[in-house]
Amino acid sequence: MVSDTESGQLAKLIFSSLVFVVGLQAMRFLFASLTWYLRDTVGIGVINLVPIALAPFLLAALIPLFSRWAGVRVMIWVGTAILLMARLVLQVSGAPSADFWAASVGVFAFVGLLPLLLGLGRIGLVGGLLLGLAIDSAIKGLGLSLDLAYQPGLMPVVAVIGIGVGIVWTLVHIPPFNPVGVAWGTGALLLSIGPFLFAETLILQSQGWTSAVTGISGPVAQLRIALLNVVALFLAYKWQGRRWMFAVSVLAVAVTMVAAEGDATGFNVLTLFAVPLAGVAWAGLVPATDSAKTGASGLYLISGMTIYLILGLAYYLPLDMDLGFSQASVRSAVAGLLLISGIFGLINLDFRESVGRADWVFAAAASVLSLAAFGYANTVDSVTKEGAQDPVRFMTYNVHSAFNTDGAMDVEAIADVVENFQPDVIAFQEMPRGRLISATTDLMTLLKLRLRFEYVAYFGTTDPVWGNAVFSRYPISGFGTDFLPLVGTPMQRGYLGATVDLGDGEVLVISTHLQHINDSDVHDDDPEADLLPVHTEQIDVILDNWGGQMPAVLMGDFNARPDWAQIAQIEAAGWIDSWDEAGRGEGLTSGAADPMYRIDYIFHTSDVMAIDASVVQSTASDHFPVVADLTGLSR
Repeated sequence: MVSDTESGQLAKLIFSSLVFVVGLQAMRFLFASLTWYLRDTVGIGVINLVPIALAPFLLAALIPLFSRWAGVRVMIWVGTAILLMARLVLQVSGAPSADFWAASVGVFAFVGLLPLLLGLGRIGLVGGLLLGLAIDSAIKGLGLSLDLAYQPGLMPVVAVIGIGVGIVWTLVHIPPFNPVGVAWGTGALLLSIGPFLFAETLILQSQGWTSAVTGISGPVAQLRIALLNVVALFLAYKWQGRRWMFAVSVLAVAVTMVAAEGDATGFNVLTLFAVPLAGVAWAGLVPATDSAKTGASGLYLISGMTIYLILGLAYYLPLDMDLGFSQASVRSAVAGLLLISGIFGLINLDFRESVGRADWVFAAAASVLSLAAFGYANTVDSVTKEGAQDPVRFMTYNVHSAFNTDGAMDVEAIADVVENFQPDVIAFQEMPRGRLISATTDLMTLLKLRLRFEYVAYFGTTDPVWGNAVFSRYPISGFGTDFLPLVGTPMQRGYLGATVDLGDGEVLVISTHLQHINDSDVHDDDPEADLLPVHTEQIDVILDNWGGQMPAVLMGDFNARPDWAQIAQIEAAGWIDSWDEAGRGEGLTSGAADPMYRIDYIFHTSDVMAIDASVVQSTASDHFPVVADLTGLSR
């Protein structure tokens, strides 16, 4: 029989972990809303987004502040009610403006609740965070990386209500308690929640990052992460307080951050250790609590979460402007902050309270959910072709990370556009595989499984989880990649050339994406002049990689209009614009809500002919895809 003490501890653990699950979902949604709704749809400038993003994190201090008068338990109920209502709105509204406000309110409540979770004891912040990560990972596994908040239909709503019921039920069963906190000195360790959570959400818990770097499939990567999370909870309980193990654990997480874009084998080995050892690291970064000291918890935890936001902004702002540092620099800074925290933690390592004994059992249950997702993903049969049927249908599509013209993510809408035209080979651009600002969605895996493509090539450009892809019904026998010159621009672009085996011959299929803007002042007056120096060098790299191979198809978002010198440079090298051969009308592709320019192209070599070309009008992305039927590829 479970004693009152054990049942109370269990209630604290489950309550805290489910709060983390809901809170992490709200934070991911907020990052995506800032990018795709406020910046791209509403048109708010990047710098102006910073105070908007900071507001819910800073206002969160009101919740622990009011607990000094209303009491901790009352404010836990208030904060929980706000969090759950905001999360339910996220699930049912469908309006990007309402979703943004709901995500902001949800983050406000979640961050404000963190000091009160610590008030339940170390189990609330250590066990709660680690078990919450494990359950959250399993839920994303069931969605094949698609966050529950973006999944349509009744069942996700039922799931959110079920999580809410679980939160309320466990909160009711938490016995009376005396709130605890941390000392002002050692409590500074709680600031490390920012870099620690950033490391977890950016890399350690990212299915797409693991898959892109190691080469294992997305579902297998998700299953692996879920199982390692089980080990993390077990190790946090088993080895908490061991100085040498804590030091090794912090070092493992820090090194993984620095080596995140390194050798595939090295990263594979590092994450096998870093994901489970992160549990030991976090257990050591939450200091001992004291019933007489509660004031420092709010300041340190809310400041730590604000650091998390700042790190996220610092990681993605260099994609829009030159700030003098790169994304790799931010990852190194996170590693440095973790090491500093680790040194401080070694000095103050002192535990008087267990993380809890049942946590790893529940994490094992969470891994079973990911196992179910893994099994489902691998029951989907791919549709392939043996031997080319003339003509071969090609499509190029800038999918805008699957966010539509209203700023809402809609993966199914992207899939429907592709499915309706049944292309044999697709060149995708702006394909995310786990970016925080794209809700950590592994869109490549989602579309691969949803559209039943067996053959896929991918190249991450700005980091391993955002770039270009080629999907094919025919086997891809090999592919090459190269980065395009920056020429002073902040965003790294790339070239992906996949060799597609048509059965009786091969064709080189290139997917690329040229820079969209260089100098905004010049661009407003003369966009061609602004981009010509950048595009000229980027096109030279593409042409060098191509090397005159025939037959070949060059597709992508070139961010250049048909009468610009950049396009003339491509055509002078021997490429033919399929739209000029077989298209009808202007073929506008850019600005799906109000199309203005043709900047997406399907080029082919002179031994191939386009017999049909069309633009697919859809608001699933901010670009229209282009489709062309090409003949002469069979030999």
